Formats: sequence, structure tokens, C-alpha cells
Amino acid sequence: MKEIRKLPASAGAQWLLDTFSLYRRAPLQLARIGLTWLVVSWVVTLLSTLIPGAAGLAVQLMTLAISPVMFGGMLYAMGEIDEGRPGLASHLLQPIRDHRVSHLLVPLAIQVLAVLLLGVLLFLMIGREGFAAFSEVMTKMEQISRSGQQISPEDAANLVANLPAKRIALWLFLVFVTAVGLSLAMFTQPALVVFDKQSGMHALRLSLQGCIENIVAMTVFAVLGLIAAFCGYILFVIVIQIAMLIGGPLAAAFIAQLALTTVVMPLYVGAVYAAWKQMFVHRGNRAAPPVPATPPQNDVFHA
Repeated sequence: MKEIRKLPASAGAQWLLDTFSLYRRAPLQLARIGLTWLVVSWVVTLLSTLIPGAAGLAVQLMTLAISPVMFGGMLYAMGEIDEGRPGLASHLLQPIRDHRVSHLLVPLAIQVLAVLLLGVLLFLMIGREGFAAFSEVMTKMEQISRSGQQISPEDAANLVANLPAKRIALWLFLVFVTAVGLSLAMFTQPALVVFDKQSGMHALRLSLQGCIENIVAMTVFAVLGLIAAFCGYILFVIVIQIAMLIGGPLAAAFIAQLALTTVVMPLYVGAVYAAWKQMFVHRGNRAAPPVPATPPQNDVFHA
């Protein structure tokens, strides 16, 4: 088993700094890789709409598998850039060459299984009567919305009076816990599969264990990442509005997808790569970076 390194809280901030540093080293290469990812996704989606019958359904299922494989390929390219070598669009196929595809698809299968189990659990918790009451409430809410009437707090309370609110709240809490657990398990899983050649399930367990043991650093990373995402979102909205004025909705949609695949996705992949490098003492050609020094007491990220 790979040893998991215990990191200080400031490591979460360091992952963000490292991903921006990696992106600045090869922005055009990463943009080219992201653009290739976008084109491949478009082609497969187009084929799924053009091919009828079972073959079309198979292509639609293939669209679900593209993102995990491309994510692993971009991770590999990020490692090449970190080693001083160029990141190539052909690196997107590296998981296929290394026979890592099935392991990268394990999180997708786990997500599908989790959704099915949560759906069954909801049915067991609220039963047919609960589903019927919920459907009735949604129908009445839709009718009120169409009529344009304002619903009073008393009317809203009467609408939901027959719902098993406590059981639904408990189910929503379980959904939240499951989502958090899956997010932690999937965070460094692709890197463990691509670089450390771990099996899909073992990589999920290692990622979950590593994130839990470094939960403070993960929290710092999440908080700072949300702040950075909010700042980026403001710029993103401005760019989209300009594109909307100049080229219309199609141009705005194209610019939005282009920004997501050439900027946002490489930055996130870089953060995963940085977290994997620091969190796991791995073997191979890529030497593990030193554990960040414990910050002084006045460090704002010190936990």
C-alpha cells in the first residue's frame, strides 16, 4: 500500500498555486489538449444523434466514458509538462495505451450504483404514499406558478403538510454525505490509476483515505477554490455577455464550452495532480516533492 503523507493546512493553498504555475508553463499546449477533448466530445455526441437503433445507444453510452478517459489523459500530459516535456494532444489516448480505461471508469459505475441505491432507499423510506404526496405537491406548485399567483406561507405549509418531511430530510442528509464521500474518493483516484497503476477500486479507497487524513488541507483547498471560482465566474459572465452581443447565443455557448475545456478543466486537473504529488509517497520516475513545512503561527492557512 502506498504511504499517505500527512500535510499541513497550507498544502491546500499550495495545490492552487501549483496548478496556476503549471498552467502558466504551457498554456497553449493545455489549450490545444482541451480543444481536442472538446472536438472529440462533439463528434461522439453528433454520432449518437445520427446513428439509429442499438448502435446509436452504444455510442450514447460511449459519451459517458469519454470524460474519465480524457481526464486521465490530460493528467498524464500535466505530468509530462511538470517533467519539462511537452504536453501533446495524443496524451489524451495514454490511458488506452496503458490499459487504464476500465480502472478510470470505476468511479462512474460507483456513481450510477449510488444513485440507484439512493433511489431505492428513498422509496423504502417514504413509500408509495410519500411519492404520491410529493407528486401532488409538485403538480399544485406548478399550477400556482402558471397562474402567476403569490403563495402565502400558510398555503405553502398546507401543501407540504402531508409530506413525510423528516424522512425526506434524513434522505437528503444521506445524499449529502454520499456526495461528499464520493467526491473525496474520486479526487485523486485518476492520478493513482494513471501514475501509480492502482486498480480502480483500490485507488478510490486510497483517495478517500488520503483526503480524510488531510481533511483540513482539503477544506482549505475547497474554500479557496470556491473563492477563485467565484472570481473567475464574474469574468466568465462578462466574456459570455460580450460574445452574446457580438455573435448571439451560439457564439456564447461556443465560448463557454471553449473556456471550460481550455482553461477551467486544465486548472482543475493541475490541482488534482499537485494534490496527488504531495499526498502520496509514490514510486517511479516522478520524485515525491518535500512535505510543505509547517507554517508559522501567523499563517492565515495554519490549522
